[in-house]
Amino acid sequence: MTSITQSRLCPLSLSLSLGLLLLLLLLLLLKSAPCAAGARFVIGVDGGTESIRACVFDAETGEPVGSPHAVPYKTTFPGPGEAEQDPRSWYDNLCQAVKGATLSASATIQEDCSPHIEAISLDTTCCSVCFLDSNFEPLRPCLLWMDSRSSKQCDEILLKAKGDPALSVNSGGEGPLSAEWMLPKALWYAQNHPDEWASACKHVCEYQDYLNFRLTSKFVGSSVNAAVRWHFDGRSCTSPSPSGRPTSLYDKVNMSKLLEKLPQTFLPFASVIAPLTPTAAVDLGLTSSVLVIQGGPDAFVGMVGLGCVKPKQLCLITGSSHLHCAVSSSTGTSKSCWGAYRGAPLPNVCFAEGGQSSTGSILRWGKQLLGGEEGEDGGENLTYKVLDAEAESCPPGADGLLALETFQGSRTPETDAKAKGALIGLTLSHTRGHVWRALLEGVCFGTRNCIEGLAAAGHPASEILIAGGATRSGLWLQMHSDVCGLPIVVCKFSDAPLLGSAILASVGAGVYSDVNEAVEKMVKISHRITPDPTKTKRYSEIFGVYKKLGPAIKPLIHDLHRLRGGATIAPSLLSADWADIAGEVGKCENDPNIKYIHCDVFDGVEVDSPNALTFGPAMIGAIRKRTKLLLDVHLVVKDPAAYVEAMGENGCDCLIIQFETFGSRSEFRQCLSRIRGLGMRAGACIAPRTQVEEISEEIREGLIDVVDVLSVEPGFASQSIQFGVLSKVAEIKGEGEGVRVIVDGGINDKTAKRVLSSGADTLVSGSYVFKHPGGVKVAVKSLLSI
Repeated sequence: MTSITQSRLCPLSLSLSLGLLLLLLLLLLLKSAPCAAGARFVIGVDGGTESIRACVFDAETGEPVGSPHAVPYKTTFPGPGEAEQDPRSWYDNLCQAVKGATLSASATIQEDCSPHIEAISLDTTCCSVCFLDSNFEPLRPCLLWMDSRSSKQCDEILLKAKGDPALSVNSGGEGPLSAEWMLPKALWYAQNHPDEWASACKHVCEYQDYLNFRLTSKFVGSSVNAAVRWHFDGRSCTSPSPSGRPTSLYDKVNMSKLLEKLPQTFLPFASVIAPLTPTAAVDLGLTSSVLVIQGGPDAFVGMVGLGCVKPKQLCLITGSSHLHCAVSSSTGTSKSCWGAYRGAPLPNVCFAEGGQSSTGSILRWGKQLLGGEEGEDGGENLTYKVLDAEAESCPPGADGLLALETFQGSRTPETDAKAKGALIGLTLSHTRGHVWRALLEGVCFGTRNCIEGLAAAGHPASEILIAGGATRSGLWLQMHSDVCGLPIVVCKFSDAPLLGSAILASVGAGVYSDVNEAVEKMVKISHRITPDPTKTKRYSEIFGVYKKLGPAIKPLIHDLHRLRGGATIAPSLLSADWADIAGEVGKCENDPNIKYIHCDVFDGVEVDSPNALTFGPAMIGAIRKRTKLLLDVHLVVKDPAAYVEAMGENGCDCLIIQFETFGSRSEFRQCLSRIRGLGMRAGACIAPRTQVEEISEEIREGLIDVVDVLSVEPGFASQSIQFGVLSKVAEIKGEGEGVRVIVDGGINDKTAKRVLSSGADTLVSGSYVFKHPGGVKVAVKSLLSI
């Protein structure tokens, strides 16, 4: 090479060669130098229910670098209503997730080059409570946010501390208080493990606090967690003095010791906790110069990721229902909303919530109903796009057609579980497009009503940041803006919790001076929608009629509810006199409040109880011959599919299969299809520990006609009800119109009122009905007249 160069290069070519050589050397130096010179990077972490995810972000632009890396962890369900995770697995999986994210970022930036990480911040599930010893080691698995074993403690707190100012965030002090929250869970632990609570348990905290301690050796709390779920004042609790603590509330329920066990230092979003410890740095594959920045609950960090951080901004989460999250400068509270929580999501603001029970679910119902057989767009081929086009050709107000969207009851500003929907003003000139437009507008009027309810409580909005299903319809987005008279903002990056964590990390690292500045730079807007003043004026006139409609028809709706029979009682033969089944069934005849007989068929295998061995298909056939009542058969057996045909042949009207007995989702779905194929209604029963989301897909697809919500453990008679499961009723009805919801177990004269208020269609009661001194009919009447 040298001899060839020397023999052929002239002075000019030699200069060119030297220039190329210098360029090559420069490229080599750049490759060996720190990657992306001048770039700054942070890591956002999202600790969810099923897994923990991490992603590297450009600290200045908010752009993800590489892909998020997720590592799943195990959840155990040791008993009814119980859900636990091992806190140690959170840390182990966090380490794997961070290493995976930095590896992905390295591959994206430059081969063999790792980004220089400046800070890391975490969002985690809220109300996942840990009990630790003096060395900050877990004494037991954490009580996961969905754990509802403390439902009794909720009732105790509301009873003993009624009127305490700290309870005002719970619908103006009226409740309910969720079993998810910190105080009920800690009270459950103290009452059920008193010795351990008094001696071994030195620290109590949440998922967020435990991981931050493992990363920094600093035991600090999130002021946002404390504000929204611990009944703290999120502003004053950050001061060095012990202010902002709900001392009187904790004293009233004999939990003053909890205040000593919780973190004593509280930090708001984006505060620097400390650098990584040397051990944590090695575990995560980072350096000990990386700062750990205070994050908080996933939903509230997600608000930051959407840019919803300033007073008068409202975050609208859309799906089967609508959730309205208003950022406010007011601490006002009211029965028309939930909150306000002081110092959330940021120290200088408050946060209040409102909600609609049925929104996107109404559109699914409408699409199904309007499909018909009309041409190529009829039936299954009918699309939302086609319906939107037809609606768009109709004027605002749908030519005098108005819909009331409270199909599944009303959440806010007025809570009414008996509320129903309405379609008023129909004429023969109205088309499918008019009906569709009225449904779209009805949801928007309901949204405006909730927003006005928040404003009346001191939480007005000047713009809406929207996420979820509504963003897929340009017509509906514009309609929300026109009806509410507010601009709509749609963001580009949909993974708001991860981006929110990155924003907090950037602020903590000093890239930006505060969260507001970081949001301006890192949250990218896809597009904005502004209201059409002419349409807003027209909609305001119609909204005046909408506001009169609900109160005007409320007495009629309640009358219809009464005439329809409202909720009905299904006597459970599990508690009947089995020596006289025919006689017991006969007692249930000719009662307008009894439409169903509930038959539990247990084989004694799937439920480990000596009581869980009942009868089979032959007995169902014998009962069928002796009654005209509909038979709900609850099947809890080892091989459910083997019983389907026999149950159909013996007169079962609705076969309810236990979700947890199936080994796979496909087997569950196949069994549902087979039940419906044999002419029976298909039901699914879920144990207290199972969440509605486990069967929501089947509900939406119409595979499930009935959902049996167990409020006790299957196989045991005379158990106490677990009130925490009642929130599932509205959730199920939001997923599928026409689905009958059963609440099964623990129904008596002390519990019926609360179950009825949940909106359940059928209440299963055994011991109370068959053992009532006044007889079956008296028992049933007393349950429904509570």
